[in-house]
Amino acid sequence: MSRINWDAVWQSLNWGSADQDENVERTLAQRAEKYARLQESEVEDADESLKVLVFIQGQERYAIPVSFVQQGMSELKLTPLPCVPAYYRGVINLRGRILSVLDLRCLWGMPAQEVSGLARVIVVRAGALELALLAEDVVQMLSIPLNKIVPPAVAGVGLPHVQGVSPDGLVIVDIESLASDRRLRVHEELG
Repeated sequence: MSRINWDAVWQSLNWGSADQDENVERTLAQRAEKYARLQESEVEDADESLKVLVFIQGQERYAIPVSFVQQGMSELKLTPLPCVPAYYRGVINLRGRILSVLDLRCLWGMPAQEVSGLARVIVVRAGALELALLAEDVVQMLSIPLNKIVPPAVAGVGLPHVQGVSPDGLVIVDIESLASDRRLRVHEELG
């Protein structure tokens, strides 16, 4: 059995020499640069995706950008109102605030959703307009890459207030466009 010459091993590693210090510095600088690039790409990826809340109404799945969502799914007492268009299903009292409940499908000319005394809603806000959208269920939150969202005309969706369609057919509602729709302003007086 031969003996290990530890002095020779130590010298071969070159620990503590100027060359070793330069190699360590160079390796650390390369790693720092690599990790900085990874973090930049993560930030770019985050900026290039749309976070949405996915909900079901009827047999369809829709999505709302989370930046417009004030409150997720709530089940509240719905009070019907006379003399309003059919797409306004009534109003709810949300902690002292009276909000209109909008049925998107009905607004888009599809059959109205059946609603009992309680309504499941998602509260959204765009500008000065705050309202509750009728929803059967909230499914999940997703991040959809912006480059994967297809414009409605290209996707064959002829509905107003649609920002686009995801690769799996999820219809993304354009809340700002919805808020500017003149049909949502009801100016009827009861006499």
